[in-house]
Amino acid sequence: MQWSKTKKMLESFLCEKLIGRVHIYAAVYRKFHDQPGRVWITFDKNEIVSAADVTYMIKHEVLYQQIQNEKELKPIPFSTDFKEMLNSPERQALSDAFDDAEDMLFKQGEFATYHLYRPFMSYNTLSIEEALSSENPIVQAYSMFDRRLGKRRLQSLEITTESHPLVKRFYDIRCNVEGMGIRNSS
Repeated sequence: MQWSKTKKMLESFLCEKLIGRVHIYAAVYRKFHDQPGRVWITFDKNEIVSAADVTYMIKHEVLYQQIQNEKELKPIPFSTDFKEMLNSPERQALSDAFDDAEDMLFKQGEFATYHLYRPFMSYNTLSIEEALSSENPIVQAYSMFDRRLGKRRLQSLEITTESHPLVKRFYDIRCNVEGMGIRNSS
């Protein structure tokens, strides 16, 4: 699906009080190698979430190097047998460290563009129940702005300290525009 259609579809899900106040943007820097991009959402012209490939790659690399240093991971030993190198415990440890860095950044609310594109492309296929209970915090967060989420249901949601920061932020914005007191659970 083209980005313009996806954007239009996503903005069509906004509740009445957020129409015209929430905007979704995307940019691709075509003159750079690998054409990195950026996706961001604004509320009243203030950025509330951003996913930038270059920023994400830099932060990921720094964190990955820290994990490597802390765990004192060794490089993959050279061998003429590629399968031996591929299946080495050193490679597995490095791969795990790479994944750990990605998980840590995601939990902190640092995203690459693919973290937003994938859930946004499939959002229109989800019911509101599926969106609210999704494992993906980006889907959960955007569902806070969804017109299918009524005030009573919004008020009854259990937003806890364990909830992703992005979900909390979108929840707070929606409660404020609806004129409801923010009720956080512990």
